[in-house]
Amino acid sequence: MELIVIRTDASQKLGSGHIMRCLTLAENLRNLGITIEFITRNHPGNLSEQVERKGFKVHSLINIDKTQSQTNLIKQEKLLGVKQLTDSNATVQILANRRPDWIIVDHYSLDYRWEEKVRPYTKKIMVIDDLANRKHNCDLLLDQNYIYDQTRYDQLLLTDTIKLLGPKYALLRKDFIKNRKNHNQNNFIIKNVFVFFGGTDFDNLTIMSLKALSQPKLKHLSVDVVIGSANPHKLKLKTEIDKHPNMELYIQIDNMAELMAKADIAIGAGGTTTWERMVIGIPSIVVTLADNQVDLTRDLSQDGYINWIGNADQVDEWVIYNALIEAIKNPDQLREQACSCQNLVNGKGAQVVADLLINGPSADILVMRRAKSSDALLYWCWANDLTVRESAFNQKSIKWRGHQIWFEKRLKDVNAILLILECDFGSVGQVRFDRSGSNYKIDYSIAKQFRGFGLGKEMLKKAIDYLQEKHAYTLIGEVKKGNLASKKIFEELGFSKISSPRYGVDLFQLQYVPQLQN
Repeated sequence: MELIVIRTDASQKLGSGHIMRCLTLAENLRNLGITIEFITRNHPGNLSEQVERKGFKVHSLINIDKTQSQTNLIKQEKLLGVKQLTDSNATVQILANRRPDWIIVDHYSLDYRWEEKVRPYTKKIMVIDDLANRKHNCDLLLDQNYIYDQTRYDQLLLTDTIKLLGPKYALLRKDFIKNRKNHNQNNFIIKNVFVFFGGTDFDNLTIMSLKALSQPKLKHLSVDVVIGSANPHKLKLKTEIDKHPNMELYIQIDNMAELMAKADIAIGAGGTTTWERMVIGIPSIVVTLADNQVDLTRDLSQDGYINWIGNADQVDEWVIYNALIEAIKNPDQLREQACSCQNLVNGKGAQVVADLLINGPSADILVMRRAKSSDALLYWCWANDLTVRESAFNQKSIKWRGHQIWFEKRLKDVNAILLILECDFGSVGQVRFDRSGSNYKIDYSIAKQFRGFGLGKEMLKKAIDYLQEKHAYTLIGEVKKGNLASKKIFEELGFSKISSPRYGVDLFQLQYVPQLQN
């Protein structure tokens, strides 16, 4: 594996969260020896220079689509600034003759139509999303949100798509893990406050928070204020902060985790920084800035992880002031909140995701089980995969109704054993044994999302171990000539090549003789 391309944007309207979490994943992938390149659109506040300073190549797309009026864009495309088709065509031009191993897409304006357009130019597609409001054609989807409904993507994705759902996959930089607080030694007397409302903060909630913190009962607190370089209120904020010796302003910093770790409480927005505050273990007062932040933030607040005080248009300096006063009065509640946050978010999500993309699941988490009726659709998707059909002796696509009948019949057949290999990340593949006398013919396939990780040998080994009949038997594998990968797997498992009566077929067999018990 050599190249992964990331398609994402930052802008004054979109914010910086998409770029920042993709940078985190990119750095973890680079640590594994992978070349990473970004494709971003040249919006105001695009952060491309920051990405380049991190050592990544950036392909910049023109912001304005001059061939059509912006009024022709559908609502979903407003943040993109162009039609999806325009964006996919521009992306394809960059990808031509490159064929990266993965394209990672993190953009609310892009969906299955964009993904279908670029799929011929990559081996696999990963989507980062947290809206669950549009269909995707991808191999892996990551939603790091705190999700009650684990089925919300079921109608939006292909059946065999890998789904990584929940805060354990949150893409957080290593320095946030390094700066986790030890709350066994913290009595939660609030002395230091951390304020950050994202890279842009159009609503200027930062200055609203500063006004609350300037009230007589709170003026004793030390306040660290962080803003992004794209914040349109920089000059006003600097002027305000210069009036207060207890306040310090930081612009577009890299040591966010260190500043957070100094704080006893945070005031900020929903979104990506929610997970950063939680992994460090800072109780937080949260204001939602966008509709897509509301459900997540409300659920976290209801379950006691944070204190959500409303949307940006519902909050003023006195709402923030009262929330701070209430927090100061309840130190035990703050301690409980902070510990709960750290239990929910361990901060290792970026490492887990990067390792999965490059190395696949480790052998020790693979589990074999018998197939059941509810697996029919999964088997059908696997059977109709283009690569599977090309390797099959019958290359015609399989109709759903015919498959249903065949599948139920095989489940009930005493001479058929249908197995599925699973792991924490989803179903990896299938192995079928068809018995005739003392012979077991093997059929197997790996889901396309899990190909390229060398799992075929491990899957067949686990299936053979699962079989373990008490009598002697022979395992037989039929391989289409030219399928060198399957041929190698059988040979490595100790199968011997034997003469085949069928033209274009290599035949492999393994004799199994049970060990005598003492």
